[in-house]
Amino acid sequence: MRHLISLRDMERAEIDELMKFAYSVKERQRMGEEFKPLKGKTVITSFPSTSLRTRISFETGIFQLGANAINMEIDFEAKEPLEDKVGYLNCWIDYLVIRYKKEKIIREISDKVEFHVVNAMSRKSHPCEILSDLMTLNEMKGRLEDQKIVFVGEGANISNTWFEAAAKLDLNLTQICPTGYEISNELFRYARDNSKGEIVVTNDFEKGIKKADIILTDGWPLSENGKSVPEIFLPYQLTLDKLKSCNAGYIVNPCPPFTRGKEVSEEIINSDRFIGYKGKENLLHMQKAILGILKM
Repeated sequence: MRHLISLRDMERAEIDELMKFAYSVKERQRMGEEFKPLKGKTVITSFPSTSLRTRISFETGIFQLGANAINMEIDFEAKEPLEDKVGYLNCWIDYLVIRYKKEKIIREISDKVEFHVVNAMSRKSHPCEILSDLMTLNEMKGRLEDQKIVFVGEGANISNTWFEAAAKLDLNLTQICPTGYEISNELFRYARDNSKGEIVVTNDFEKGIKKADIILTDGWPLSENGKSVPEIFLPYQLTLDKLKSCNAGYIVNPCPPFTRGKEVSEEIINSDRFIGYKGKENLLHMQKAILGILKM
């Protein structure tokens, strides 16, 4: 791996290797062992000011790996041509960790650079977040191939990346959402044709949630076609009562920032079904592993 842009670019063996490395990185930290493979390296983190978990976990990891982090939000579509910006950056840096709306631009950057590029989030995908979640859920539930994973929410970057993960890792994955908010047909076919697990998209909450083991969700979209999004999505809100048909021991992993009273109820967050804030600890370990393995 030279860059990490999306899970779709990765081979199953590369994901497995990355997971093993992430667990070893986590263990080193637990043992208090110094691990600074990036000593003397420079990492640009290009995040908007609204980034909280992604930026903090990446920059903490960069520090722990021994590298220097410089945060500045770079507009790669401004007056100066992209190739000129990249040409100068090639002289000075070793990594670019970038959160940018257009994944197409992230890919164009990766095609022109001499350094490593990591997609920290685009409108299309969120690979580092989902790799971290895969690490955590595997710790909590064991073999993920044996679980029924249900994503409740619109077809957007989080759900897109889960369907890419399903294709690569043979997961059983169901999306539940209102009509018109499904993942793309192309992505559905990709996951269905490549996963040995069951791939489903449904508008029927009761049918889709039955016997779920892991329940994922994402924030509701703002508006579309003049309709009230809260009104459209309210039947898909996660509550304890609606999850009674799930398997014993089911867990709920809402993608932060989540909103109590919208995609997930307050009672879910206050219950032992919520994965908990510590569920995101692995963001640090996975992102350290990503930077470390790209160095290799």
